[in-house]
Amino acid sequence: MADFCYQCSMAIEGKDFKELAGITSVLSYMMGKAALVLCEGCGTIQVDPMGHCISNDCLEKGHGRATQK
Repeated sequence: MADFCYQCSMAIEGKDFKELAGITSVLSYMMGKAALVLCEGCGTIQVDPMGHCISNDCLEKGHGRATQK
């Protein structure tokens, strides 16, 4: 099964299925750490607790921190 970050899920399906949400814990994220995951749209990325791609160097350029809502 393909997993998508928030941005790719919204772009492809028009809905966030939260497939990569919860992989990075809130505590880890607050300490400046994020899980390394594979998004079928972005490639290898890091995600925040909500499943947003926070990698500025992903295959879908522009998914980084500046585009989060």
